[in-house]
Amino acid sequence: DNKTLNKDFKNRTIKRRKADLTCVICEGHASGYNFDQISCESCKAFFRRNALHPIERTKCLNPRNILKGLRCNIRYDVKQKCQRCRLLKCFESGMRKDFILTPEEKLSKQLRLEENRRIRSTQMNSNINNVQRKTTNETPIIYNKCEPTINIPSTPSYGLAEVDWSCLHYIQNAYLSALQLSPSASSVISLELAPDKMSAYINTLDIQNFAAVKLINFIRQIREFEELDEYDRLILVKYNLVLLFSIRHALTFDATREIIYDDNMNNSVSPAEEAFAQHCKSLYILCYGYEFNRLFMSILHTIVSLVGNDPIIAQLLMLNMIFLKGLSAIDDHETSLNDDQRVFHAHSKYTDLLVRYLIERTSFNAAVIKIMHIVELLIKIQRLTRDFHRYVKSKIDVNHVNPLMKSLLHLA
Repeated sequence: DNKTLNKDFKNRTIKRRKADLTCVICEGHASGYNFDQISCESCKAFFRRNALHPIERTKCLNPRNILKGLRCNIRYDVKQKCQRCRLLKCFESGMRKDFILTPEEKLSKQLRLEENRRIRSTQMNSNINNVQRKTTNETPIIYNKCEPTINIPSTPSYGLAEVDWSCLHYIQNAYLSALQLSPSASSVISLELAPDKMSAYINTLDIQNFAAVKLINFIRQIREFEELDEYDRLILVKYNLVLLFSIRHALTFDATREIIYDDNMNNSVSPAEEAFAQHCKSLYILCYGYEFNRLFMSILHTIVSLVGNDPIIAQLLMLNMIFLKGLSAIDDHETSLNDDQRVFHAHSKYTDLLVRYLIERTSFNAAVIKIMHIVELLIKIQRLTRDFHRYVKSKIDVNHVNPLMKSLLHLA
């Protein structure tokens, strides 16, 4: 019947779209996010088995490679993979052994997620019943951990409650924590001149790869994102994450000198960080041209003017964007979500919190004007991302692009 046909079609579609994701370890077909990175089932199982053991116990299949600073080929089509080189690649790609759960921890996490879903369902049903009865003038309020209050008042109230401030503090701490979970680009990327134009292009994408990993670490700490199923998390990251880059870069943007510093936890900038920022600016102008760089700088200036010296606005905006279905301008055939209502609820939550925070910091009228400017900004970011994707696709050999950026830019 039609229902069965639709179900079979959806299953085939999901399998085909999952095959578009590339494992960051072996470049095979990825199954999802495993231990904080996109990976296949084979690399997932390998990491679970070996990550907790000292790497010194593993042996390289080609010991001479170690002396030469080389690595063994661990692509998915290699039958016998070197365990040492494979494990090193897992760690270098950002897989985290602290994400490996014991059977007891797995059961505890599952029970906790089920309890959260049960509580949310009970609260939503209770709220609906209260609205339908209309037997009282009291305003029903739903409370949730790190969640803005949802009011149904007779007159609008835009103030921030204590639970809202707790949520804002949690978001701040999650963002700072994400910066520390993986190395910065300046600590890994060499300042040496690339031997050719193609290598220079690849360097720019490798730098963006560090930004992508840190953003993933950030959103993985957000409860609404973690409670989505694996497929929906993959879709939101694949289609929306690249659009967050501009917001993130604006937080370390020197508007006077028009350079972007690497993640800087302190107020001071070291000579090495200064040199890396200047290197990145020259590299991007070399690869993408002066006009594209001016357009990007213009967007960063706009973000800085909207955010000011308040990173919370930028962090809320990034959460608003990651949950916004249909934000991507790269792919016209964006896939559907398994639980679009839950994603919509998360997007609504952070939109509401952003608006009320802006009102708290300024005024209602000023907040409305700022939201209008944010909408205009998102359109500009969409166009910039679309043009960047087309340029990369036309100029760069995708076989040399790192797996994560290949997936995020839809080059696979």
